[in-house]
Formats: sequence, C-alpha cells, structure tokens
Amino acid sequence: MHAMRAPVSRERNRLLLALPRAVYRALLPDLEAVTLRHGEILFEARERLTHVFFPQRCVISLLAAAGRGPRAEVGLVGNEGMAGISAFLGGTTSTTQAVLQVPDGAWRMAVGPFGRALSHGPALRHVMQRYTQTVLSQLAQGLACNQRHAVGPRCARWLLMAHDRVGTDRFSLTQDFLGQMLGVRRPTVSITASALQALGLIRYSRGIITVLDRAGLQDAACRCYGLMEADYARAFA
Repeated sequence: MHAMRAPVSRERNRLLLALPRAVYRALLPDLEAVTLRHGEILFEARERLTHVFFPQRCVISLLAAAGRGPRAEVGLVGNEGMAGISAFLGGTTSTTQAVLQVPDGAWRMAVGPFGRALSHGPALRHVMQRYTQTVLSQLAQGLACNQRHAVGPRCARWLLMAHDRVGTDRFSLTQDFLGQMLGVRRPTVSITASALQALGLIRYSRGIITVLDRAGLQDAACRCYGLMEADYARAFA
C-alpha cells in the first residue's frame, strides 16, 4: 500500500460527494490518498479495525469464512461507498475480511478521526445511515441471487458492478479471484468467461477483462443487477 497526503485530482466517491461541501472539506485533513495493490488485505474479520476506506476507482471484496476452503464473497465496495462500515455501527472489529479485487486508489481514514467526524454534526451520519441501509439490501439480494441464479448471469452481474465502479472498460481480474467471488471452481470460471466472450460481450486475456458490449452484458445478467444499482441510486439521490 502506497500512501501520500496529496488529494486526488477529482473526487469520485459517491458517498463523499453526497456530503455538503463544508462537511467534505472538513474531512480532507484526515483523508489519506493510498494506492492499493491487487489481492491486498485491508482488514481481517474479527480483528481490530484501524481504518476505513473510501474507494475512488478500486473495487474491494468483502469475504466471509464458510468452513474449509476459500472464503465466500458477501459484498462488493467501490466508489459508491465505504469499506469498514462496522466503525459507523459502533463496532471495533469487522465481521468480514476486505480484499482488494481491482487495484487503484482510495482514501484511507483512521477510525478515530472518522468517529469524531460523525459526532461533529448530522450530515455525515445521515449519509452513512442511507448507505448502510443500501448495504443491507445488497447483502440480502446477493444471498438470494447466489441461491437462485445460474453462474453465467451472476458473472455478468458481477462484471457490470465492477465496471460501474472502476469507470473504465478494461480492468484486471484473475480467474481465481472471480471464482472466489462466484463461489465456483476455476474450470467453471473459464467456461463461463469463454461463453460471455463467444457472445462478444467481453474479452478476457491474461487476467485482464475488457467490456466490449455493456448493453449485451446487461441482457445476460440476472435482474438482481438492476435492483442493486437502483438501491444505490436512491441512497445518493
């Protein structure tokens, strides 16, 4: 993780953009610009939470242990929100592990200053309440999606959500990580990605995803994608 005290050139985090300008400016001295690497663990489940993260173009996966074997993804955080929501809820530890899925920049903020910022006025707390409600909705919808929908539509949904958050058609994503996100083995990931590629929706080579036909990818995705994104749109309207 590379950190610096210089601000990013243009704010991309929707949660921060939803704040009144004066409240946002008051946060800036405590926001540290960091460049996060692929596969980097930002915090572990059930360990003390020291920082929260506001992604700019990176994508963070929230993973939970499910017995033996790889952890399962239960949430996705990009520039719509914040990783470390337990700090807002009054917890000192996270219930999930946070792993960098798509590398890029983020703001990092220590838990102490974040807690003090929450006590300075209602604006940040109000935005965090709306975001938290949306996260709970996403968790419920994701659980239903994983139980009811086939791997292909779920893969298309995940790629669309990542595409929304990175703001570019090309981003890195290994088959191992995508398999972990979808809860399937690598051969199934290869077959699923090949099918989407054969339809001309994506190109997948050497761990790099390129979205070629977003509209087609939306048609291939389950309707959970639209439901989840509508929730986020309402949260920051």
